[in-house]
Amino acid sequence: MRLLTLLLLSICVWFAGSARAEESSQSREFQLKTAYLFHFAELAQWPSTAPVTICLQGHSVLRAYLPVLEGQKINGNAVHVNLDDAPDIAQCSILFLSDLAGLTPVLAEQARHHHVLLVGDVENFANHGGMVQFTLRDNRLKLVVNLAVVKSADLKLSSKLLRMAEIIE
Repeated sequence: MRLLTLLLLSICVWFAGSARAEESSQSREFQLKTAYLFHFAELAQWPSTAPVTICLQGHSVLRAYLPVLEGQKINGNAVHVNLDDAPDIAQCSILFLSDLAGLTPVLAEQARHHHVLLVGDVENFANHGGMVQFTLRDNRLKLVVNLAVVKSADLKLSSKLLRMAEIIE
């Protein structure tokens, strides 16, 4: 009986440790994505010099991390974070989409018209009209940039950002 109790306790501790390691890994991933979104705001150029608003559409864990960016300064302007369920795209500088279904042709056209940088972390996001895609490769967060779509929205990304990314046209 005592051996069985020790065995069960060991299994519980092992599972708890694995869950914490996975949580920590996921937490690190979303902290990095949040930092990247801030750097995108610093390293992108929009046709106007309005303050940056970062919006989120969909249900993403990122929702818990983005508020840390509220009030941060870029070129003297405070960054605003909009976590409304259905943000007005005309009010966004960067729109993070948490699923591919949200990337409709209408939304893509609105993004081009309003010069909104579309960012997502789902597979094939950049291939389906998204502008910047987060992807995990070899346990590292990588970027894929669809430069043709970025240019069609009259946006410019700095060479620093482009050097870190895989570019598709």
